[in-house]
Amino acid sequence: MANVYFKDKIPGEFEGMRKYAKAVADENLFVVHDLYPFDPSSGIGFLEKWKQKNWYKEGIRKNEKVRIFSQHTREALEQQFPEAKGKTLVALPVADSECYQNDEDARDAIRYQYTQGDAYFLYRGPVHAAANIIPLLKGFSIFKKKIGSNMRLVLCGPQGPYSAEILAAVDTYKYRTDLIWITAPTAWEEQSLLSSAYALVHPCRWERFGIPIFNAMKSGVAVLTAENSSMSEFAGMAGMFFNEKDANDIGDKLIRIYKDEQVRAEMIGTGLTMTQQ
Repeated sequence: MANVYFKDKIPGEFEGMRKYAKAVADENLFVVHDLYPFDPSSGIGFLEKWKQKNWYKEGIRKNEKVRIFSQHTREALEQQFPEAKGKTLVALPVADSECYQNDEDARDAIRYQYTQGDAYFLYRGPVHAAANIIPLLKGFSIFKKKIGSNMRLVLCGPQGPYSAEILAAVDTYKYRTDLIWITAPTAWEEQSLLSSAYALVHPCRWERFGIPIFNAMKSGVAVLTAENSSMSEFAGMAGMFFNEKDANDIGDKLIRIYKDEQVRAEMIGTGLTMTQQ
């Protein structure tokens, strides 16, 4: 049986873990999603990090193969745990089968339902410090100041105690009326919002399997995500990348994707091709 580790307080914030765990449950291997527990913004205490480090070591030692999901994770894992060298097996994730590309009439209907008809950028993930929400909001401010469009930012994903500091900062955020929060979307809402978005903006490098990236590409949506990460590896030529901790860089990329429709169209086309192979 696959050795898949998760604790309720962690994967509730970063989706996809339980879903994929079921798919590999009958395999005799050790599954590593990423190295999120060791990120300074993970919110995990010293003792828990120590326990998880030991868990990684034990899992690598006991199993012949280690399942990972990107070359980026392979390199990071083997650097931190040299004993994993020669054991890693990369298996790329795939988009959800339910994903589809909306036509313009359907996109208009969704926009009128959620954003009063305005186009929007979409963030799909937890409202968590490790997801770099504050730099995203600052980058969106830069976009709004320089472009002055009616573009909205929809943040679709779970909130919890870990969100308190971020939500408190939003109280004084100049463009807070341009933010739309969807905390518990149904499957239909999630796909409708995704396939109707102007672009997916994903500053979170810890979304476990990169599912939002693959789903966006399959849904005909341009992807902006963290550079030098599993996410940028997944997106490839279909993505535009930024330093997820640099608000100026995020803002510049939002402006570029907004101004250059040809680049956006090429990204969408590439993403559709990649996810149909």
